[in-house]
Amino acid sequence: MSSAISDTTNDGNARYKRVIRSAEELFKRVGFRAVTMELVAREANVAKATLYSYFKNKDELYMAVCGRMAQILRGSVLQALAMPDVSLDARLAEAILAKHRPVCNLVKASPHAAELFSYTHSMAGEMFANLDLEILELLRAAMAEDGELAPTAAQLARALYFGAAALGSRTETLAQMESEVGAFARAHLAGARALARAG
Repeated sequence: MSSAISDTTNDGNARYKRVIRSAEELFKRVGFRAVTMELVAREANVAKATLYSYFKNKDELYMAVCGRMAQILRGSVLQALAMPDVSLDARLAEAILAKHRPVCNLVKASPHAAELFSYTHSMAGEMFANLDLEILELLRAAMAEDGELAPTAAQLARALYFGAAALGSRTETLAQMESEVGAFARAHLAGARALARAG
């Protein structure tokens, strides 16, 4: 590939990423309904024609923003589960926290969080349902490698994941979420181990 073609491709990728990030910030700052394609183009410093070459409308752009968020969440969970020299229980707890931090930050940072979650549910519900299934499988697979947790790994993964989500949604601050969800994850895993040893 020639240098000129490579530079053009890199510029296009950088522009595309800038559009997604600008749109994400606008959705958080002014809400879904107030965002227009013209506003995104101006904020991302791209021509409207360039923006429309990437996305045919705001819904498609929002789906791309949701896709980026799902990718970040999945990556954060994978990174936590792969931490070296850390116990499995600590990695599992960190994976759960890693999933909830960006969501908690969005809720606390945006006055439009309820509106955004409503649109996310209606437009990208399947995407995030699939993400839940992927993360559940990652948690189950990690637990399945541990002799004590393996027999009930699927059940433990579901209880840990969805229990933490319910608790996390009821916290007021990021610090409270980390404290309470972290404590829940540690207690859940310690209890599962105690039951396995008693049985």
